[in-house]
Amino acid sequence: MVTLLCWLCVAPAGAASEEPHAVVQRLNDALLHVMQNAARLRFRGRYDYLAPVLDRTFSFSEMARISTGQHWGRLGPERQSELVARFRQMSITTFAARFDGYSGERFELLGEEETVRGQVLVLSRIVKSSGETVPLNYVFAEIGGEWQAVDVYLQGTISELAIYRSEFVSVLSREGYDGLIRRIDEKVARLRG
Repeated sequence: MVTLLCWLCVAPAGAASEEPHAVVQRLNDALLHVMQNAARLRFRGRYDYLAPVLDRTFSFSEMARISTGQHWGRLGPERQSELVARFRQMSITTFAARFDGYSGERFELLGEEETVRGQVLVLSRIVKSSGETVPLNYVFAEIGGEWQAVDVYLQGTISELAIYRSEFVSVLSREGYDGLIRRIDEKVARLRG
């Protein structure tokens, strides 16, 4: 059962000092900044501005591990580290490419839902100048004493991590580790234009 929590509520005992909604608010502020300054910043500036914010927001190591499924344990520490670095680069590149202009959008935080697995779903949305809303929700887990996002639900219901997992596991099964790295590098190159 999922319990709806107001985003101002006190977190459960043992929770990290920065609440998930505060992490998303910091991310939203950074995204709005790069959108409003997209032309001046250009791609490289957006990437550089967002990188430290995204590093504090997401657990790229946990996301890379989940995305590779049963293959993760077979990769070994060196390949795991390389994959986490590539996953991080792909994720930051994706944000820098997606948030590349501004036409009056704003972000709204709608609240939090605590899940049965001890994770927290932060509900947010982008409100376009036309009034149209686009849900953008984040799943947080407490990792190493910090709340970090481990998934993004695009359109409110489409798990980006599930998409990556399906793609990564399929590529690893057919093309192996080198094939996956090649695919990630190709995606990064496409996004950079």
